[in-house]
Amino acid sequence: MDKKRLRKARLQKLTIKTTSGYITVPAYYGQDRKTGQWVMPMRERLGMHEHQAMSHGLESQLCYLAANAKSYEKAAEMAGRQGIDTDNNQIQRVVQRVGERAQAQAAKRVEAAFGLKTNKDIRRQAALELKDTEPFVMVVMTDGTMLRSRGKDWGLAPASAPGERVAWHELKAGLVLRLSVERTGPGRELARHYVATDGDSAELGRLLYAEALRGGLEQADWVYFIADGAAWIWNVAEEHFPGSVQALDFYHASEHLWALARVLHDDNEEEARRWVEPVLSSLKHSGGQALLTLLDDLGKTATDGKWGGGKREALAREAAYFAKHASRLDYHEAREKGVPLGSGSMESACKQLQGRFKCAGQFWSISGEQNLMALELAWRNGDWYKLWANCA
Repeated sequence: MDKKRLRKARLQKLTIKTTSGYITVPAYYGQDRKTGQWVMPMRERLGMHEHQAMSHGLESQLCYLAANAKSYEKAAEMAGRQGIDTDNNQIQRVVQRVGERAQAQAAKRVEAAFGLKTNKDIRRQAALELKDTEPFVMVVMTDGTMLRSRGKDWGLAPASAPGERVAWHELKAGLVLRLSVERTGPGRELARHYVATDGDSAELGRLLYAEALRGGLEQADWVYFIADGAAWIWNVAEEHFPGSVQALDFYHASEHLWALARVLHDDNEEEARRWVEPVLSSLKHSGGQALLTLLDDLGKTATDGKWGGGKREALAREAAYFAKHASRLDYHEAREKGVPLGSGSMESACKQLQGRFKCAGQFWSISGEQNLMALELAWRNGDWYKLWANCA
C-alpha cells in the first residue's frame, strides 16, 4: 500500500527511541503521487512528524517526569532509574516541543468556546457527557501568585555589576469545581479543573469560561463565584458568569475585621479578640446586614477624643469596603447550600501550581515556564493523552 502511494519508493530503516530502547523497522520513503512531497507513510500512521525520533510513549513519560520532578536534572535521573537513556537537555527539548503543542490546544479550546457554532458544539458535548450525572452546582474560584523569572540582565557579569537579573510576575489562576447538590462530605466533589495564565484578567476570564463551559456550565443547577475583594475578579464574574451567586471569601473578610479590631483596640490582642470573634460569628451565621449596621453605628459615635490614632479613618475604610461587598456576604445561605465560605481550595491549587517553579536556584525563561505549566494543566485537566492524538 505504501509503495503504491509513492514515486521513487525505496525501503529504508526507521529508528525510533522508545521507553524500551531503540526500535528499528523497515519503512518506505518516496514522493507522494498526489502532493509531490517526500514522505514516509509509516511515520504518518504512527502519528510522528517528519523529524521526530522519539515515540509518543517516551515523550509522555519524559514530560510527566519533568512536570513532577524538582528539576530537569532530577527528571533525567529518575528516567535513568527506569532504564531510559536520556539527559536533562533532551528532556527540556521535549518539554518545549510538547508544551508548545499543549498551549496551542488550550488556545484552540478557548477560541472554540467563543465561536457561535463551536460554542453550541461544546455545550452539546457537555450535555451528552453529563446527562446521567447527579445534579450539581458549579463553583468558580480565582487567585494569583507570584513567580520568579529571568530578568532583562540575566547572566550579567561580574556578579557585582548592577542589573535586573531577576524579575517577578503574577500568575493568575482559577478553579472550576462541580459539587453534588445531593451529597455532603469528601465525596461531594464530582470534578475539578484548573486554569492559569501570566496574561491579564481578561485572558483569565476567557480561560475560566472555556473550562467551565466544557465542564458543564450550562448544565449546572446554579453557579457560585467566590474570591477575594479585587475589583478585576468581579468584572470577570459579571462578564463571563452573569447571574452567578457571588461571595467574598470569608477568610479574606475576617482579615479585614481583625485588622480593624486591632486598630480600634490599640493593638491589644485580647481586647481585639473579644470584639471581633462575636462579629465574625454573626457574619458567618447570619450574613452581612448585622455587620453593616454595626459599622454604621460605630461611625456615628466616632466623634470624641477616643477615636484618634487613625481609628476613624480605619473604620471608614472598612465600612466602605464591606458596603461595596454587601451583596457578597450571605454566608448563612452558603452554609445552608453547602458551598465553601472560603477559597482555600484555590489557595492550595496556587501552591501546587507554583511549587515546581519556585525550587531553589531556578530562574525560568517565560517560554520555558509557560510550556511546562501547559503540561501541568493538561495533566490535571485530563487532556494529557490528547497531546499525542493526531499530532503528526
